[in-house]
Amino acid sequence: MLQGMDWRLHPSDDDLLAALERGGPMNVERAVAVMERHSLEGLVLGDPLNVYHLLGHWPQIARTRPGQPPGTFALLARARPEAPALVTSRFLHHYSWADGRDRADVGVWLFNDLGDSGDEAIAPVPDGPVLPTGSSAPLTAAEYHRAQASAALAGVERMARDAGGAIVAAMRGLDLWQGRIGFDSPVVAEVAARHQHPGAMVPADNILREIRLIKSPLEQALMARAARANVDALNAVGHAIRAGATHHELQNLYRQECAVRGNTSVFLNVDRVSSDLSRVKVADGQTLMLDGVSSFLGYHGDFARTVFVGEPSRAARRAAEASAFAWSAVREQLRPGLRFSEIVALGSEAVRKAGYEAVIGFGPHSVGLAHTDEPGEVHGGFWRKPDFVLEPGMIISVDCPTLDTGIGGSAHCEDLVLITETGAEPIHPLYEPVIVV
Repeated sequence: MLQGMDWRLHPSDDDLLAALERGGPMNVERAVAVMERHSLEGLVLGDPLNVYHLLGHWPQIARTRPGQPPGTFALLARARPEAPALVTSRFLHHYSWADGRDRADVGVWLFNDLGDSGDEAIAPVPDGPVLPTGSSAPLTAAEYHRAQASAALAGVERMARDAGGAIVAAMRGLDLWQGRIGFDSPVVAEVAARHQHPGAMVPADNILREIRLIKSPLEQALMARAARANVDALNAVGHAIRAGATHHELQNLYRQECAVRGNTSVFLNVDRVSSDLSRVKVADGQTLMLDGVSSFLGYHGDFARTVFVGEPSRAARRAAEASAFAWSAVREQLRPGLRFSEIVALGSEAVRKAGYEAVIGFGPHSVGLAHTDEPGEVHGGFWRKPDFVLEPGMIISVDCPTLDTGIGGSAHCEDLVLITETGAEPIHPLYEPVIVV
């Protein structure tokens, strides 16, 4: 696992890709501490997001089959976090995992077929080509790398008949066949039950989000890269706005601006409207908020600003000032030990004392592999946000939108900050709170 990378040095995309080839972005030290807190011996993960978080490998086939049970799995043992494991088909190991990486630290268990027949027999990995090999031309660089990765496993006792047998073998190999094991997919629990796993199987979705709260240095670098591109994309949209532009057109422009910068658009909220179907037109003299989220290699940027299209109404101008003031006042107070509820109270009190009449909604949330990336407390089967305490290594946003209507538009101000040992540090450049066109 690669942990040493300083986001402030602005590593290149090549540096970030190389880092992911050598290790997953997960904060492993944090993972061990969280597993210990929940008395877990290890994790068996099938959700592609969690496989990527642990191993830096996003199972490609899973992207084309949403909703289907996983076929690639990642395992982590609390006692040996430096040696994670991968379970995947022999074909996908050759065709997908081998591309661009050479990971001696990852134990690999292979299978031929999806399913679980109950067969736990393990055989040597076959010696020979996984795909048909011709002789008319030399292997390409990608083909050669795949062949080398497959050859390195030939003869190793890591080949199961099917996925269930491979999961069981990997759990035994990592000494995870006893005790409490966290899982994220029902298929993992079904395999464990079918093979009479003697320990407890614990749903770990919330536990995994707890791990993700504190970012590793690599995660911080990925977040900073995503955030910078997202800021530039939203600013480009803001400066391009003119009266007559529809919400749908602006959302399309945001997608294009994100793509040019290597990000993938998630959503753009225009004047408090998130629907992709909105064809409402921007009016001259309107004040409107832009709130954009996009991702880079799975990690998200989140940024919001206010746009004046022509001369704003007095109420809208004051609302934009209040939103910017609110975020500035809160940002100066962020520090370890502060609760989310205290952030809301501090911001509300600052706005009141400054004499603003605008109603500002304060919404602190963690950002990472999801736009709102934090564990919840279970309430009637649903999750709701607990009153988190800020810790060093968190990356958070505090939404500060105006909630008033009938003032000539809307306003918002939002940046991403890293919680440090003594305060908070923006992970992207700060810009003026209002874009004037």
